[in-house]
Amino acid sequence: MKISKSLRPPDNWKDFERLCKKLWGEIWDCPEITMNGRNGQNQNGIDISGIPKGEDSYYGIQCKGKDLYTHKQLTEKEILEEIEKAKTFEPALKKMYFTTTAVKDAKIESFVRKKNLEHIKQGIFEVYLYSWEDIVDLIKENKGTYDYYLNSNSFKTNQSVQVTFKNGETEMTVYPKFTQKSRISKTRYEELEKEAAKYIPKIFTDFQEDLWNNHGILDMGYTPVPKRTEFNRSFFDSTLLVTNDGSEPLEHWKLILLLPEQISEATHKNYEKKKGYTFFHNSPTIQFDTYIDKENNLIELEPRKKILVSDDSFSSDPIFLKAYPEDVWLELHWKFMSKTHKQEGTLTVNIQADINYKRIKVDDDSPLLLDEKKRVTIEDFIETVDDK
Repeated sequence: MKISKSLRPPDNWKDFERLCKKLWGEIWDCPEITMNGRNGQNQNGIDISGIPKGEDSYYGIQCKGKDLYTHKQLTEKEILEEIEKAKTFEPALKKMYFTTTAVKDAKIESFVRKKNLEHIKQGIFEVYLYSWEDIVDLIKENKGTYDYYLNSNSFKTNQSVQVTFKNGETEMTVYPKFTQKSRISKTRYEELEKEAAKYIPKIFTDFQEDLWNNHGILDMGYTPVPKRTEFNRSFFDSTLLVTNDGSEPLEHWKLILLLPEQISEATHKNYEKKKGYTFFHNSPTIQFDTYIDKENNLIELEPRKKILVSDDSFSSDPIFLKAYPEDVWLELHWKFMSKTHKQEGTLTVNIQADINYKRIKVDDDSPLLLDEKKRVTIEDFIETVDDK
């Protein structure tokens, strides 16, 4: 997903309330949407109410401003208290929305979903929760609100940053490759070969037999082995781009990228230079700006250049990540900190593992056949490329 600007929540709670009124007024196609009462009055758990177009009952919104940087979240107690108040709202509600500037929280989302089902069974108003990330998605889908918010004083900020992958996107799909090796006994392997021989020309079966008799090495006389590079295609490129999209410089800044538990390894390069059967290691490269902290499962960017001026961008050192070989959506949470500014966000990776299946012939009495974990293994996919 391309982003032209980072949408930060309003610093002022009343501005957040006005934003919600504008947004749901557009979603509901309801110009009559209104604030409920005024500060100090009993609002019966509802800050904003209206009747969506095509409906004949009121929908209500309870706005909860939270401090983004201290990780404050809605609590189950808060939700229950506001629900009880909303039961006294007149006329009775059909739906109740909780909107919050807090980041998404799976535990609270689960709690609200369960309350929603409970209410549906009881025949009373449905309950939904929208965290700031959800609200940002809705803002981008509703042009009137998007234009309003970008042009409002509540959005404009002197200090702001956007963090993306190096192609300027906050979401990407990757296809890391892996090799699944299944060990099979020589007897069984030969049985399968006989079946396959009915369909495969003899030249190929002779070639395989030569490989087996020579322990996997085909004797073709002396052939010079060129310089080559081995690429580990199980890693995917996650290099970051940090852009100052505010109007003021950001001083003494750093960025922390939190790696989810599904990430098994992180490195600065996914290749190894080789010549013949000997490894030729390059001189150690000192990574001055990007540090991989394996113990705490995070990556930290702390550039030597301490100031990031307006409209300037900083690219991290190369970052390659490897996840476990499965199809999964991952969220990479980041935290930006500078002398006078803090900000958080999320990058999303859709991992579609590309598994290459391979059979390995072993002796009939090989102990590898007795242990399923050793008989079938998933290994990194290595691609060898001859250097020019």
